Amino acid sequence: MKYFKLIRRNLFRNKMRAVMTTLLMAVIFFFVATLLSILESFDRFSDAGKGANRLVVQSAISLANVLPFAHEAKLRQIPGVADVCKVQWIGAYYKEKSNFFANFAIDHDHMATVFDDYKVDPKQFEDFKADRRGALVGAGLMKRFGWKIGDRITLSRQIFSYDPELTIRGVYTHPVNDAALYFHMDYHQQSMNNFALVGTFWLKITDPAKMAAISQQIDAMFKNSQDPTETVTEKAFQSSFLAMMGNIKLLFTSICSCAIFMVVLLAGITMSMSARERVTEVAVLKAIGFGRRLVMSLMLVEFILLTLFGGLVGVIGGRLIFSVVPMDKLTQGFLMGFEIFPGVMAICIALAALVGVLAGGWPASTATRMSVVDGLRRVV
Repeated sequence: MKYFKLIRRNLFRNKMRAVMTTLLMAVIFFFVATLLSILESFDRFSDAGKGANRLVVQSAISLANVLPFAHEAKLRQIPGVADVCKVQWIGAYYKEKSNFFANFAIDHDHMATVFDDYKVDPKQFEDFKADRRGALVGAGLMKRFGWKIGDRITLSRQIFSYDPELTIRGVYTHPVNDAALYFHMDYHQQSMNNFALVGTFWLKITDPAKMAAISQQIDAMFKNSQDPTETVTEKAFQSSFLAMMGNIKLLFTSICSCAIFMVVLLAGITMSMSARERVTEVAVLKAIGFGRRLVMSLMLVEFILLTLFGGLVGVIGGRLIFSVVPMDKLTQGFLMGFEIFPGVMAICIALAALVGVLAGGWPASTATRMSVVDGLRRVV
């Protein structure tokens, strides 16, 4: 601590350069933290809910193909299957196409058993079940549109040939997915003239250790039928949606890597300039008894503090910004509850310190390696 005053004075000896370097670090680490937090949001979405005891049965041809209701009876006969719930993606929107969110028709009689991590007030859930046109809406979605229980809403069609006219009967909460809407499969079937087809069957499994075996058994059962199936875990099913957008994780990771490489180069240039200007000062310190390692350590601490402070400004500023900016509205419900996550903040702060080491190590070593005589007679 006795060298802190010296480090502080050297840190801000050129105030303009120090401020600009800090801002550069802040902007880049804000950018990196944002991308990493988006990836974290994707991972949390893939891990949503309990999920370890749910399987999804879909068409082996494509997710756009539907399966007959008749599959349900056979699925229920499989040992280890506790319950089955039919779910159909509707893909409608509210008033304008920009007001898009996840909306499904669901078998309400089996929803509570299969999706037991969706928490609903019992009275509201009973009201939802009793109303053929009732809707169950996530708390985040209610907040987004300012809805309240009892409101009547109409969704506009995009896939199916009707506009769902619904009454909000209940609000559910969920650790991750709180921005979806569910309404009765019966109402959907009636509107579609009872065509008895559905997109997916969701299965509650009694023993998660048997999920792989049950998946194979299901697909083998329907392999030679007119409607073959593909059975996957909930996490794999959720991840398939992200896969439709390409390898986002690889893209974002590559961008972050390029950003870190760029900031190392820019910080290295700035710190080389600073070290070059202080050659004579370093020689004086060595002449009055400061060892090379001590001088090098002081310079390196200074450089690390500079990048660390910039990184802190970037990630803390990002956390504050995203606590105010409504990302759910800006991304049309794609990023609900978005924030700079604590784990991402820790990674970015560690990266900021590493940038200081990588960018400042060589200039500090070069400046302190010069002899006292050469340093004193060198004119910068």
